[in-house]
Amino acid sequence: MPLKPIYTETNDCKDCYKCIRECPTKAIKVTDNRASVIDELCIYCGHCVAICPSGAKKVRDGISRAKQLIKDRKEVYVSLAPSFVAEYGTTTQPLLNALEQLGFKGISETAIGAQEVSKQIAQYLKVRQNGTYISSACPVVVELIRKYYPQHTMAITPYMSPMLTHARMLKHWYGDEIGVVFIGPCIAKKSEADASDLVDVSLTFKELSEWFKQEDIQIEDTETVGESGFVPYQARDGVIYPLDGGMVETIKRENNSGESTFMSFTGQKMVRNVLDNLEQYGKDSPLFLELLACETGCLNGPGMSNQENIAGKHLNIRNSFVCRTQTTESCIKEEQVFNIERDFFNINTVETKQFNAEDVKEALHSIGKTSVADELNCSGCGYDTCRDFAQALLSGNAETAMCVSYMRMVAHHKATILLQKIPSGVVIIDDEYKVVEMNASFARLMGTETELCFEANPGMRGAELNKLGSFAKLFKTALITGKEYYELSVTENEQKLQLSIFNIQKHKLVTGIIQSAHQPEFRKDIVEKRTRDVIKKNMETVQKIAFLLGENASYTDSLLNSILDAQNQENA
Repeated sequence: MPLKPIYTETNDCKDCYKCIRECPTKAIKVTDNRASVIDELCIYCGHCVAICPSGAKKVRDGISRAKQLIKDRKEVYVSLAPSFVAEYGTTTQPLLNALEQLGFKGISETAIGAQEVSKQIAQYLKVRQNGTYISSACPVVVELIRKYYPQHTMAITPYMSPMLTHARMLKHWYGDEIGVVFIGPCIAKKSEADASDLVDVSLTFKELSEWFKQEDIQIEDTETVGESGFVPYQARDGVIYPLDGGMVETIKRENNSGESTFMSFTGQKMVRNVLDNLEQYGKDSPLFLELLACETGCLNGPGMSNQENIAGKHLNIRNSFVCRTQTTESCIKEEQVFNIERDFFNINTVETKQFNAEDVKEALHSIGKTSVADELNCSGCGYDTCRDFAQALLSGNAETAMCVSYMRMVAHHKATILLQKIPSGVVIIDDEYKVVEMNASFARLMGTETELCFEANPGMRGAELNKLGSFAKLFKTALITGKEYYELSVTENEQKLQLSIFNIQKHKLVTGIIQSAHQPEFRKDIVEKRTRDVIKKNMETVQKIAFLLGENASYTDSLLNSILDAQNQENA
């Protein structure tokens, strides 16, 4: 099975669930704490690649395939997306020379195909009476409709995208045996190329820049190599396709009768909003919708080197368009009408699995959600609601360990059980000299009054340190100075005790272990053994919680190890 356009390098995945949180279609499956892309749910928008903090989401490399194509074919042409001026600037000749150095026979503009698409759609709309028609230019939108809004598939205009149209034109001009490599800002074009026999390889601008780097080609140093120019001619109107409303603007130049209405929307949230209400539109006259998945249009695609200075990129494209309308002849040459018709029914629709209320309830119970009040909907797992997460569990796309609040509760319960089972007295004090946690053994050693308070308030959280014993000053000194104490002899309630104080977080959190001087065997035989057993079983949980929640949850791990360190120093 060929590698899909987007995949996960599982060894790099840190199971932060950010990809799930950001994925518009939740096309992510978590297995053994590693996220992978579910191809049949994916629309290849590339957002997960852009936001993955560890770089685990990868885009399939096309450079090696392009190199091999150049070796295997006598002539390979580039279909260069019009957003190239947003990536490389408005001075085109150095870029063309650099591409020729890579071995390409000629460089042509995808904008030529865009112009053909606009011309045919303009004619198409002229004979429509009413209805809503959606551009086929954006492969992410097309994939979204076909998979998640199949009822609107008929609304997609029955024409190839500019990329495929241009590839067909190139093969008409230079022969079917040529190779075609598309270069642009879009990851989804890789999937579109895979499904077609017109484009051999699709590269992003990021990949092109990497290829230049591999070949040690500096674009700015290639200006004197030649003045080849675009083949077979330079595009004009199509250069504004990357802009929000650019396609609409080119169609209006062909169809300005006013009988059709044109609208454009960008960004997946806006696109989904339009699709959710599509039945309401186009009832009185033709309505054409230019829908682009990337906010502000293709100049902000995931295959661009950066998403900064959007206004500057927009200005570069607009200036390029103005320049070309002033210098390019209005009719470069009359071409035959190309057959670029196609349909969009060759893909499986995503079937939403339905689960009964009892199954969802059982899944919620597995993560400690036994009532509506327990459903925090914190999105820590990546899903919008606890019920969405429960359905993902039932679908096999999620694991219970993804629920942050549940895992935090599990870790807290394990730590609490450990503290309560240790026969020595254990207390944790914060920098406000208040109790964070205390076990029953500590309360018992402090006397009847403290023991009664512990029964009323297990753990004694928030209790004032000064009220617990005569050794409060030692805890304060440890917090202020960071100093640690081991096996100090203290007397409390006429008992001879041994007290050790050590840091969990220096100047922030300290732990005290106190025990009767007459029971030293507990330290070695019970405390250390039980602590090590719990650490071994608890480590995986604590590490996950530490990553997701930071210091507040990781203190449990620190506490357990600190107890062992203190114990080892006592035994040394």
